[in-house]
Amino acid sequence: MIDGLRKELASLQKKERELQEIKKNLTKDTKDLKRKRDEENKKFSELIELGKKQREERNSINEEIYKYKALRDREREKLKILKEKAIGLKEIREKNFALCKESPERVIRTIEHLEWKLETTVMKLDKEKKIVDRIRELKENYKISEEGMDADIKLKDSNRKIKDMRTKIDVYHKEVSKRAEESKKRHERMIYYFDRAREIKEIADRYHNALIEKNKELDQYYGELRDTIRRIDELSNKIKEIKTERQVQRLRERTEKVEKKKEELRKQGKEIYEKFKHGEKLTGDELRILQESDLL
Repeated sequence: MIDGLRKELASLQKKERELQEIKKNLTKDTKDLKRKRDEENKKFSELIELGKKQREERNSINEEIYKYKALRDREREKLKILKEKAIGLKEIREKNFALCKESPERVIRTIEHLEWKLETTVMKLDKEKKIVDRIRELKENYKISEEGMDADIKLKDSNRKIKDMRTKIDVYHKEVSKRAEESKKRHERMIYYFDRAREIKEIADRYHNALIEKNKELDQYYGELRDTIRRIDELSNKIKEIKTERQVQRLRERTEKVEKKKEELRKQGKEIYEKFKHGEKLTGDELRILQESDLL
């Protein structure tokens, strides 16, 4: 029986060594997979942060775009109103200037020249009066009313404002265009980082799934290894018990044999002692037996 147990124990010990080697390799594989998964997850987190940063920058630039668009559109509305006003002023001016036999520009230049001459030239009173009468005559004859002249002045002022406003609109539009290009770049970078992060996450997930399967396999071998070790312990204990029982049995048999021998020796001693009491002569062996049986 014990030989069979020893044979089974040796087989199980060999199996344990094989399982320990498999467990060692599987543990190494799980550590490698975990390390690779964690490395990819770290890359994923870094890419997500880069993508978020680009998104924040893009959104910040877009806020500026909205601001400049609002400024540009507000100026455009003001420009539209100013253009309509300029058209009205031009109609008033043209209506009044249309009554002139000469071109309004020529009339205005003549009047301005005469007025300038009055202001800058020292002349006799009668000559000055003639010039004043001429200016009045020009205004009356060509019907250049104060409204027409005022419209002309206001029209020139409006045209100047229109020009300034167009310049301002152009500046705002350039700011919008410049920031739109910057926003586009940030958006493209954001998409790139998020797409790359998605690719990295798929790799990390594959490592994670492989790790799960490897852990299942490791658990399976762990269970088999535990069962094997438990059976080895059982067999070792069983063999020890059998060895102990055999030792006890051998000790018992030796003790019984000794006791039996002692009993026989006492019996022989009693017989020899009776002979000794009756004065019979004892041999050397009989004397030795008497001594060993404690009767002498």
